[in-house]
Amino acid sequence: MELVVQSVAKHFGGVAALDDVSLRASQGAITALIGPNGAGKTTLFNAMTGFAKADKGTIHFGDVRLDRLTPWQVARHGVIRTFQTPVGFPSLTVLENMFAAGAPHAAASVASVLRFRAMRAEARTSADRAKQLLRELQLWDLRDRYVDELSTGDRKLLEFARQLMMHPRVLLLDEPAAGVAPSYVDRLAEVIRSLRTERGISCVVIDHNLAFIMQIADHIHVLDRGRLIASGTPKEIADNADVMRIYVGSSAVAS
Repeated sequence: MELVVQSVAKHFGGVAALDDVSLRASQGAITALIGPNGAGKTTLFNAMTGFAKADKGTIHFGDVRLDRLTPWQVARHGVIRTFQTPVGFPSLTVLENMFAAGAPHAAASVASVLRFRAMRAEARTSADRAKQLLRELQLWDLRDRYVDELSTGDRKLLEFARQLMMHPRVLLLDEPAAGVAPSYVDRLAEVIRSLRTERGISCVVIDHNLAFIMQIADHIHVLDRGRLIASGTPKEIADNADVMRIYVGSSAVAS
């Protein structure tokens, strides 16, 4: 299913964070949102995932109106996001964080004794999935490390793994390469591509690392001061002198 943004606007006081933005993120594709600081990228993510309400416009995932839902309701429909700063539980280990991310919702109702066996079975399935994901993302050797001991790159990979515990259909990644050592960026790109090819998960990615975006994206939307100014393939965006000048400046165009 497509993620479709139609004529979305969002104002903070007299400032238009989003101004009549319309775009699509196709099913099975890696779609990128780029633009300078203050362009409205994270505001759009917030509107897509229920963390901010648009002043006007609609956001659909298939037949579902996401702009009417709370964050947890959006997540229940399979639209899952990460944040610029990875979340989690720093005082827990990597494996414990995975268990927490996959904890059955029924566990919140401790008094539901009749469901105890079902809860135990679900917990075992969740634990098996957590271990499998850590192995696939090459984090298994770090399973007993505390999160606050991890490198930025490993925290970002753990954030991916935690969100995968929720069985996403679309994964919105906010600055996945930010603060990551250059040696880790290729690994992150490989992980993101594998989400699509091996799991069928669509991805929408925000990042300031243009080389990283060009490496992974099928389609790119460019925002500037709340407005959509260009859309196209990586080659089309790279050949757009106006986009390059607005986003990264003339020096980056030359490189």
